[in-house]
Amino acid sequence: MNAKTAASPWRYVVGGHSYADFSTSVSPAVERAVAERRAPPTVLLNVFNSDSIAVGVNEDPNQVLDLPFCRENNVLVRRRVSSGGAIYAGSGSAFLALYLPVDLPGVPSTAAQAFPTVLGHVAEALREVFGLAAAYRPLNDVEIDGRKLVATSLKIESGVLTFRILLNVKAIDTAIAARAMPMAPEKVKDKKHKDLGSRYTYLEQELGRAVSEAELRAWVEACVRRIFGDIALEAGELNADERAFAQQYESELIDDGWFHQKSEATRYGPHAREGDRVVRGREKAPAGLIWLSLLVRGGVVQRAIVNGDWHPRPLRSVDWLEDGFAGLAATRDACGQHIEAFLAREDVEFAGVEPVHLLTALDKALAELAGSAASSDDRVREGSAGATA
Repeated sequence: MNAKTAASPWRYVVGGHSYADFSTSVSPAVERAVAERRAPPTVLLNVFNSDSIAVGVNEDPNQVLDLPFCRENNVLVRRRVSSGGAIYAGSGSAFLALYLPVDLPGVPSTAAQAFPTVLGHVAEALREVFGLAAAYRPLNDVEIDGRKLVATSLKIESGVLTFRILLNVKAIDTAIAARAMPMAPEKVKDKKHKDLGSRYTYLEQELGRAVSEAELRAWVEACVRRIFGDIALEAGELNADERAFAQQYESELIDDGWFHQKSEATRYGPHAREGDRVVRGREKAPAGLIWLSLLVRGGVVQRAIVNGDWHPRPLRSVDWLEDGFAGLAATRDACGQHIEAFLAREDVEFAGVEPVHLLTALDKALAELAGSAASSDDRVREGSAGATA
């Protein structure tokens, strides 16, 4: 999808934050500034200065992380404002982050367009700059012989495409990462490699040598050229508005309330009564793993949580899906009709998620409801404290 050269250069910023800190300060600040036209279209290369984890905005950290292990081992963890799954990013690895208005020529406006268009060219740029046999794997990975080299998160909100492409450059301690992020078996059922140690790879391992920042810059420039054409990139820095936004987000997004916002303790705890049932089901879609739970009272759904690592557009559409369960009979008929009607909406995009995936998760949850009397597992699961250990 090459486009004609833009009328004005795009800003090219280079930084050095950790993944977790970047995701909860700089990244949302730049996204907001570009959306409000306080900053130009921006390409940002960030080389991480330490190891950390960020979970997706639509994830419950209690489901996808071993939080006690993270605290005990001083693993920095944050919940970001973009979708996708939990990612462990090591020191020396890098982000190519794009913050681009969708009204620019060649900029995709949907996730279904963005993933194959952008990541196909990212793989080509890896072949061009490093000579690697990298390949795009739908929906949102770049791999080498089934080993994951690139992870991504995508957000299209307020007229801006925010596409964050994480390139594993240096080794991480896969034993620590695997303990911090236990992998649900559904996540790897369609993968060639089934554990993090064999599924993960990094640039320096594939090349058998060190990689310089100059090479990473060359890769960024090759990506931009291949995706968008001969765009002029002009070196720049964050402006005063962005620095102020970053400080604001940094204080808001390290808060425990934000971190546990999608947990059962937060969503169900204030509303649960004696005799309520919490039932759960999960299912792997091409776009990611779906976690569905229902708080049921007297056969009626009181509240619902739909978590996962896919990329909904807009992000608030997940709230619409969850809110629509309230007051429905806890049956396949009533809840299934809601799911199918929701995914048919023209203002919603769940790329890589079909009704069958949500319905299968629903069936698993309702099967629990039809089972024997409530067990201890039916209680609301509590969030862990100390999320930012």
